[in-house]
Amino acid sequence: MNAEERGEIAARNFLEGYNCSSSVAMAFADLTPLSKEEVRRAAHAFGGGFGRTRGMCGALAACGIILGLTADERGDIHEDKTELYKKVQEIYSQFEDVFGTVNCARLLENVSSVTGGFAPQQRDAKYYADRPCLKIVRKTAELLQEYLQTLDKS
Repeated sequence: MNAEERGEIAARNFLEGYNCSSSVAMAFADLTPLSKEEVRRAAHAFGGGFGRTRGMCGALAACGIILGLTADERGDIHEDKTELYKKVQEIYSQFEDVFGTVNCARLLENVSSVTGGFAPQQRDAKYYADRPCLKIVRKTAELLQEYLQTLDKS
């Protein structure tokens, strides 16, 4: 599957009402040992910048989840963590280069309709028009697919 196809799947997931993290993670479920539903559940709490705290963008958090689930571990805990952290830092840097920040609050700083609290906002045309989230979800899935393809070549 190419980057645009992964991006489209993630965007479609988001438009169906899934949060940013689940949308990206579910687009890669076929690469993991888990079902799409299990991947969604693993990523779900990371939406809204970790449970709507507006911390690190959930779309980026999904990349860490997928990198962890697809890691080729060799059984040496130190080496396995080192290799995974290297990959996570590389995708983190790519995300930051593209979007200027990894922080959900900063990504949404120009969105006047953002609310706080526990409950996610209702999705309607204004919601999608105001937020960069759909674009971020699509592009993050594309970045991750491109990154995974570079790993396959090495």
